[in-house]
Amino acid sequence: MSNEKRDRFGRYLILDHLVDGGMAKICRARFLGEQADKIVAIKMVQPQYSADESFKTMFMDEIKVTFGLLHPNIIQTYDYGVHKGQLFVAMEYCDGRNLKEYLEKLKERKFVFPIEVSTYIIAQVCQGLYYAHTFRDKLTGQESNMVHRDISPHNIMLTYDGSVKVIDFGIAKSQKNSEATQAGTIKGKLSYLAPEYLEGLELDGRYDQFAVGITLWEMLCMRKLFQEKNDLAVLKKIQECKVPPPSSINPRVPKELDEIVLKALSKDRNNRYEDLDKMNRALMKLLYAKYPDFNSTDVAYFAQELFKDDILKDREKLFEFGKIDIRPYIEDLKKEQEGGGAASPAVSSESEIQAPKKAQVLDFGFEDEIKEERKTRSRSKPVITKKSGINQTLKDKTNVNISNPDEEKVKKLRDQNSTIIANIKKLDKPTFSSKDKVDGSKNDTNTSIKKINKDKKKSSPISKIAIFVALIVGVGGYLYTSLNENESMVVDTQTNVKNAPDKTVKIEEKRQPASGRGRIIFTHFDKQTMRVYINNEVVEVDPIQGVAVPISQELVIRVQSEGKKHFVKKVQVDNGAAIEIEIPEMVNYPYAYLVTSTDCTSGNLSFELWEESRNVKIPIHDSVGVPIPLMVDDSGKAKPHTYQMFFRRVGEEIDKKVDITVSREDQTIDLCEKL
Repeated sequence: MSNEKRDRFGRYLILDHLVDGGMAKICRARFLGEQADKIVAIKMVQPQYSADESFKTMFMDEIKVTFGLLHPNIIQTYDYGVHKGQLFVAMEYCDGRNLKEYLEKLKERKFVFPIEVSTYIIAQVCQGLYYAHTFRDKLTGQESNMVHRDISPHNIMLTYDGSVKVIDFGIAKSQKNSEATQAGTIKGKLSYLAPEYLEGLELDGRYDQFAVGITLWEMLCMRKLFQEKNDLAVLKKIQECKVPPPSSINPRVPKELDEIVLKALSKDRNNRYEDLDKMNRALMKLLYAKYPDFNSTDVAYFAQELFKDDILKDREKLFEFGKIDIRPYIEDLKKEQEGGGAASPAVSSESEIQAPKKAQVLDFGFEDEIKEERKTRSRSKPVITKKSGINQTLKDKTNVNISNPDEEKVKKLRDQNSTIIANIKKLDKPTFSSKDKVDGSKNDTNTSIKKINKDKKKSSPISKIAIFVALIVGVGGYLYTSLNENESMVVDTQTNVKNAPDKTVKIEEKRQPASGRGRIIFTHFDKQTMRVYINNEVVEVDPIQGVAVPISQELVIRVQSEGKKHFVKKVQVDNGAAIEIEIPEMVNYPYAYLVTSTDCTSGNLSFELWEESRNVKIPIHDSVGVPIPLMVDDSGKAKPHTYQMFFRRVGEEIDKKVDITVSREDQTIDLCEKL
C-alpha cells in the first residue's frame, strides 16, 4: 500500500475517500510539509458545482461562519480555497463515527445507548452550540447570532477517544451570510425541524435546542421521534408537537431527564430553556446526581467497545499510510509553487530510493498496539476491557517486543503506564458490604504478610513480630468499626435469608439507631415465609427491632412471599427515627420464573416492576428462579405480558435490550437462551 501511486491535491496528499456525495466528496489526507505530520479531512466540491456562482456564494458563507470558531466541541476549519477550479475546505479529522452510525450499530447488536453516555454527549453538544450562538468576531467585535439549523445525529461526531464534535455548518445562518433563505425552500433535515420554522418565524438558538432535544429523545428511545409514511405527515406531527416522555418507552430513563427533554421540545419556544448553556447545566446536574461514578472516559470505553473491530482495521491502514515516502510529493509541490510545472508524483520503489537519506515515516503510535491486539485476539480475550481489565491491558502494552528499540522511549512509556496503572488502582477502590469487608480485609492481611516475608532479610525478628502484631490489631479494629458502622445487614441478592450468619444478626439486635441512622420495624412479618429487600438488596430483619437503614434518602421496600403478590412501598427515614410498616395480607398471584443454565454468561439484568427498578445478577443462583408476575384482568384471570429488560455483560458498558414474554403460571424461562 505504501508504494502505490497517490493523488496530490495542492499541498495535501490524498490517503483515502471517506464520503463520496453528489455535490462534494470528503477525503482523508496528509498535509505535505517537511515537519508537519497532520492528518486532515478535505471536502472537495465537484467541478460542476464549483463553477456555479450561487453555490460558490453558499460555500463561502459556510467558510465565513466556521473559520473563526475554535471550540473543543466544534469541528475546526484549517484551510480553504480553490485548487484547479475546484472549491475545497480542509478540516479537523475526527477519528470516530457520527451518532447516526452509533444508533445503527447499537440496533444491529440489539443494544441501547447508556443513559449516562447519552446525557453527557448531548451536554457537550449544548456547550459547542452555545459557543457558536454567542460567538463574537475577535477583530470587529460583531456578534454572529449564528444558528446551525441542521442539528441531527448525522451531524454530531463521537470520536473513539470520547470527544464530541458538532460538524457541518453548511446551512448555518449568521449576520455574515450574503443572502437570505429563498422562500419556499426547506433547509435542514425534515424530521428535525422545529414548529417555529413551519410558522415562518425568525430563527434563533432555541431552534437548534429543539433539534438537540429530538436527538436526545431518539438516543434514549432508540427510535425516530417524528417518523411517518410521507413528508406531509411528518410536518403535521411537528406542528402538533405531541412528544411522549422518554420513560414511557424506555422505563430506565429518570423522570428528571424526562423533564429536561420535554422542556427542550416545547412547542412554544418561550417555554424552552433560555439558551443551551442553561440546558447544559441541567443535564450535567442530573448526570452527576443520578450517576455519581460516571467519568468522561466511560464514553471512550463505550465507543471503543462498540467499534473495536473497525478500529483495529483502520489503525492497520493508518500505520501503512505512515510508511509512505512523501519526499517525491513534496518535491512535486515545490516545483508547482515555483512555476516549474508539476513533476510525476509516482512513488519510487524501495530499490530506487537513494540512500543514505532515511525515508520519513509517520508514526501514529499504533504499530505496537496492533501487534498486542493481534496477540490478545489469538488468546480469545477482548481487545478493550472496562475498568476491571484495563490494568492488565496496560501491563501487556509495557511488555511489547520492539525491534531496534530506543531504550529511553521504552523506559518512558513503561514509567507512564506504571503511573496510569497506579492511578487506576486508586480510582477502582471497591465499595464493600459488611460481608465483603471481612473478606477484603483478610486479603489485605495476607498481602501485607507476604510483603513482610519478602523483606525478612532486611528486618530483625523483633521488628517482624512488632509489625505483625500492629497489623493484626489494626485490621481487627477496622473490622469492628466496619461491622458497627455498616448501614444495613446486606447479603447477596441471590442468597437465602435463612443462611445469614448468626453473629451478624446478634450485632444488629444489640445496636440501637446511631447518629445518621434510622430504623424500620415491620408488623405482621413472618420470618419463616417472607423475604425483605431494601433497594434491591435482601436484608436480615429482626422481628422485634426491625432493620437499621440510612437516613434522608428514598428507600424502596419490597416484601416477597412465594406465590403471593409482592408488597412494595417507598419510604424515607429521618435521623434517629424509627418508622413502622404494616405488611398487609398478601394475596395469591400467578408468576413465571426466570432461571439460568450453569454455563450462562455473567452480568446484570434490570427492569421495571411495580414502580420499582429491579436488578438481578446473572447467572441466577436461586434454584427456584426470579419470580416475574403475569398480568391479571378484572376477573382475576392471568394473561400474557411482555417485559422490556436490559442486560449488561460484566466488563461492558453497553446494555442489550431483551424482551421477555410470560404467558402462563409457573412457566420457566431460561435467560441464557435470550442473552
